[in-house]
Amino acid sequence: MMKIKDIKDKVLNINDSILQKYIIKEVLQKEFFFDDENVEKQEYKLFKKINKGLKKGKTIDYIIGKRFFFKNYFYVNKNTLVPRKETELIVEEVLKLNLLNKNVVDVCCGSGCIGISIKKEYKDCNLYLSDISKKALKVANKNLCYLNVDAKVFNSNYLKFIYKNNIKPDIITINPPYIGKKDILLDKKVHKNEPKKALFAKENGLYFYKKLLENLDGLFKINKNLIIYVEFGYNQKKKLEEIFCLNGVKYIIEFKKDYSNIWRYFILKKV
Repeated sequence: MMKIKDIKDKVLNINDSILQKYIIKEVLQKEFFFDDENVEKQEYKLFKKINKGLKKGKTIDYIIGKRFFFKNYFYVNKNTLVPRKETELIVEEVLKLNLLNKNVVDVCCGSGCIGISIKKEYKDCNLYLSDISKKALKVANKNLCYLNVDAKVFNSNYLKFIYKNNIKPDIITINPPYIGKKDILLDKKVHKNEPKKALFAKENGLYFYKKLLENLDGLFKINKNLIIYVEFGYNQKKKLEEIFCLNGVKYIIEFKKDYSNIWRYFILKKV
């Protein structure tokens, strides 16, 4: 019978002690463990699978098939982005509101982590999820089932489903593809493992923000009290100001920073 110490030394023979600890915690499903603890046969097999995947350059979340986000685990696979800690800030912002009977629309939902996290906390809102990827929506539906959350799910190209299905959104959350195809700072593992369609956008990553601007009059015509929460890239604030603030008379846009003091998302309302 192998012990945790043997797993560290013989199986997870990686230099990163933080990653090593994270893997052991995820497999054992507990916060604390000791080197002399025994490892069950199934756990040992999973440790070997993880080590094999890491050697091939895969990320730990895709090997395990899940990621912790906000207060819950979410299924992820190669068809969805891995949820980031910074994105939890959008969930926290939305949950400051009274969402009783409000329509919350999660666009470019991927695994569904934003919308599902909101609905999990505020069961009396109505949740709508959409994504252009059918494969991503399969993961979102799996998470809805796993977390016992109900929502209407749409396979749609960006915002079209809102008009087509006569939805009156009170809240829209969007975490769109926002990386430019020539972004040399993109992590190699992210580039290799995560779905390109969910990462990259035309016009140096700004395409979906420009399309949002084109739709604002129509969206606010549906609901003048609509509030929109949108994530963006670390280097895009200045460009977004140029795109949206030209319309500052019509719209109020508030930029917010993440845990690393980097501009990360904005909140947009009608004046």
